[in-house]
Amino acid sequence: MTLADLVSRLRRFADGELTLAELRQSFVPALEADPLDVARSDARPWLDAPDDSRLYWRLVHLFDAEALDEDEASLRRTADRLVRSVDDAGSATTLELLRMILDHERFRTIVERHLRGIISRTGFLSVVAESGYPAHAKLWLQHADGAALTRLVARLEAGRYAEAAAALERPP
Repeated sequence: MTLADLVSRLRRFADGELTLAELRQSFVPALEADPLDVARSDARPWLDAPDDSRLYWRLVHLFDAEALDEDEASLRRTADRLVRSVDDAGSATTLELLRMILDHERFRTIVERHLRGIISRTGFLSVVAESGYPAHAKLWLQHADGAALTRLVARLEAGRYAEAAAALERPP
């Protein structure tokens, strides 16, 4: 199975065509074929398309985890966001934004509460510091004003992941 195959399956899961059990079952051949010993593993995919390989395995393990706290509906929304990100921005950008994509709903709520004054600037900065987001995204968030945060959330909400990633590369 390739990243494109996995994205297709995640799209079908997001659209309700596959159950979570069926999605997980589709991972079995790939998981069984993976030797777990780096010395016996095929290096070609990692050399030819390292971002695709890294994203592929991160997504397989993410959706294969039995102990996910999210319900199936929430996982479907996450799968939809991931599929839209790969379609819009490619594997490297999706990998870069993965923590923010997975944290989407919480991030949106925190930004909204911060902008309404419910969460203080110090509280917001504390959340950002502990977020697991990439260092450049944390730096951007630390310096972003309300308008910049609103634009970022809107881009993420609209599935404009390439724009969101590009915005994080420039000063807010």
